[in-house]
Amino acid sequence: MACLDSGSCDITSATFTVEGNAWHKVTVTAKGYQQWSQNVYVTSDQTSMIEAYLDRDPNATAVKVTIRPGGGVICFDNSDCRANVGANSTSGSTLFTGVSEGYHTVSVEAPADYQDTTRLVKVEYGKITEVDIGLDMFIAPATMTPAAPRATGSIRVYVDRTGSTVCINNGDCYVNVGGSPGPGTGTVVFSDVTAGEVQIITIAADGYMPVSTAITVGKDQIATADVSLRPVGGATTVTTLTQVQQSTVPPTMPTARSGLGVVPVLAALALCSAVFLFRKY
Repeated sequence: MACLDSGSCDITSATFTVEGNAWHKVTVTAKGYQQWSQNVYVTSDQTSMIEAYLDRDPNATAVKVTIRPGGGVICFDNSDCRANVGANSTSGSTLFTGVSEGYHTVSVEAPADYQDTTRLVKVEYGKITEVDIGLDMFIAPATMTPAAPRATGSIRVYVDRTGSTVCINNGDCYVNVGGSPGPGTGTVVFSDVTAGEVQIITIAADGYMPVSTAITVGKDQIATADVSLRPVGGATTVTTLTQVQQSTVPPTMPTARSGLGVVPVLAALALCSAVFLFRKY
């Protein structure tokens, strides 16, 4: 929106008829950008032209996080942390401003008697993204009887884009997997994963379509997910899942194609050679 002398306004590109041989102030505003203004001198019977260059407003893109109950520690991308948010109240909120568009993680260190949690958040430029987290209570075991050992395995995730964010069940996330964003392979291992249950792996990177895939792992096995991210409007994403045993099996002795053992076959060949030499001489 372009406004002249704080009076007439129009959507750019805009043309105004003004008094000649005088100075006039032009102000331009746009959502998500800082206000721009400039004074211009207009000569009578002539046209003056102005080009406005707007800078992004760092405070226009933000993430507002609300937790219930309050009193926890809220961290943004595991770096910017706010302690005792909404302490001693039914809820607490905090605002992270000047964040970049793309995918980010919000983690909460819950107050006593509640469980910690982590969320993956998609941030759009020029908007305030609201994240409302209701914390789950921590329930202690009803009895002191030791629980049966839980069958577990591991999940290894490969992604063809370093700097990606990889989460399991939207609760345990790794950011900047493989290093700074760029081409290359990043990998992360989720250990102590419950065997025989469906786990949801989510991978996201700035400028690429997010990928979610379901995977299960057997007891004492390693399940592998190979994920190729595709840019927005790019080719189809291909996800390959495999499982391997953590232990190896010793190789067995080879056998002849006829089913006879190797030693009897070699002995028979040696006997044939001996008979052939005897008849020749």
